[in-house]
Amino acid sequence: MITGKELGLHMKDHSAPLVELLQKHISLNLSRAKCLGLFIISMLNSRTVNMSLLCNRMPSGIKAASWYRRMQRFISEISISWRVLPVMLVMMTGFEQEQKWLLCLDRTNWKFAYYMTIFHFIIFGYWNIKDNSCIQRTN
Repeated sequence: MITGKELGLHMKDHSAPLVELLQKHISLNLSRAKCLGLFIISMLNSRTVNMSLLCNRMPSGIKAASWYRRMQRFISEISISWRVLPVMLVMMTGFEQEQKWLLCLDRTNWKFAYYMTIFHFIIFGYWNIKDNSCIQRTN
């Protein structure tokens, strides 16, 4: 199998701050935190969640087939408390001190085979324009 390095997709590993944050908020050992950190960075860089494509974009010299199997094991064995993730994401963005939060609601319909499924999302959002120079006022 072709590695990401052979495809010219070899990226530098910038996962250390993310790994530290993951270890702080989710009880993971160092190797699992690194695995999750690299997986997240790979998803952001490649803009996909397809595991076979992600494993080709992993920022290391490990073969894609090895990464694929490692991610399969990781996903099947790991249990993360979903209550921790929103807190961790807010701390990552640095918005914990901000007071301008918005509650966003969304509803979407997805069809799976013959079944229509309705998803409801509740999301907290933040919007602020720091510099008003981009706003053009006309009288």
